Amino acid sequence: MNKEALITAIKTSTSEVLETMFFMPVDFLSAGKEITEPSSNGGDVAVRLDFSGPDSGCFRLRVPAPLARDVSIDFLGIDHDQLTDDDVAGTVKEMINMLAGNTLSLYDADAVFDLGVPEVDTGTDGTRDCSRQPASVALEVLTLASRMTVAVDYRD
Repeated sequence: MNKEALITAIKTSTSEVLETMFFMPVDFLSAGKEITEPSSNGGDVAVRLDFSGPDSGCFRLRVPAPLARDVSIDFLGIDHDQLTDDDVAGTVKEMINMLAGNTLSLYDADAVFDLGVPEVDTGTDGTRDCSRQPASVALEVLTLASRMTVAVDYRD
């Protein structure tokens, strides 16, 4: 994968999806600056989505739990006291599904990519650890209230 084209596609997709579907204006840590590993404070909701096609790898998304809860309430249109952990995980899984599909379409509109099923990334399954791919890019996304990390690991 062309790393610069991938970064551009991730940024464009993240802006489009989060602003349109989740009403969340975003910016990036710094123009073109990437981080090597998603930040974690232990209270994050982490999900992953494998993809295959002309290129293969996985997307990872890490959202701080308070932001994930707020986004879920807005996205699902429910009250705070109705929100469950499954609702939060489901919303963040849908977010990565939209981000991955849009990013890959922007990256190569003519290619056909197969997306896996989004899943919570516990980080305990070493056999499926997509962060062990030879190449990766991770971008820190700033929102009005918090920050999250979008990462793509792929075979170079």
